[in-house]
Amino acid sequence: MSNIITNQLAEVKAFTEGELQTIQDTLAKGTTPEQFSLFIRTAAAAGLNPMLNHIYCIVYGGKMSLQVSVEGIMYLAKRVEGYQGVDVQLVYENDEYKAKRVRGEDGRYFWDVEHEMSSDPGQVIGCYAFAYREGFPPVFEYLKADEVEHNLKGNNAALWKKYYNDMFKKHVVKRAAKRQYGIEISEEDVAPSGNDIPEYKPERKDITPNETTQPAQHDQEVVQDPIKDAKDQMQMKFASLGIEGKEAKGAYIKKNAPNASNPPTLQQLEGLLKIMDLQIEEMNSTENDGLE
Repeated sequence: MSNIITNQLAEVKAFTEGELQTIQDTLAKGTTPEQFSLFIRTAAAAGLNPMLNHIYCIVYGGKMSLQVSVEGIMYLAKRVEGYQGVDVQLVYENDEYKAKRVRGEDGRYFWDVEHEMSSDPGQVIGCYAFAYREGFPPVFEYLKADEVEHNLKGNNAALWKKYYNDMFKKHVVKRAAKRQYGIEISEEDVAPSGNDIPEYKPERKDITPNETTQPAQHDQEVVQDPIKDAKDQMQMKFASLGIEGKEAKGAYIKKNAPNASNPPTLQQLEGLLKIMDLQIEEMNSTENDGLE
């Protein structure tokens, strides 16, 4: 780890130097010293652990996007006094659904939902969640399907397209939990700045088996191999999923990326990594985090 990063994070006690090095080499690959410091400080201040998939940083085009998973939000929510869980449900076009605002005996208003599911549901048109906390009225969150449609074209488009229902529910749960339990974490894009920050070179989207990279001698220390980085991340995620051995890993890849070439392209590896991320999220979601 560089002296710059070591000095910047010397006072952060949430992670050992070895853990910081692992995070920098895998989960935060491609970040500048400034971005990496912000990522670690944000995680530590919030009590989140990147290695438990609580919080992510995605680097693309020189910017870093901080994203907190639903597991990270629920991890924090469960530590708030009075936590009583979160309920979530999808609304389909043929359901009987009505939400109304009513006044309780204590004079405070809250939302009440009447929802009868259809045996022939049709398309998803919305999703709602209730977050409960002792001594507080339930927080109600409702989003229409067209309000999350932009996610089908964003950084997580592959996951949203393949696991739309689950992703929709997780998205609404996060919003309700943040409001009820007072969770305020900035999820933003951070661009590099400062004269001592090296220029970021975007990763290439595809590398064929015949392509090679011949960097200049003085660039050897900063050149990145995106294929190798992706494979390194995959090994860590295999460990998180409890998948060991060459045969088991090969079977997993064949099942989840049946059309991948040999060797796989960077795009194929990135797609598989996103699938692994979602499965790790689902595995770490203890007691379903109120999602069922």
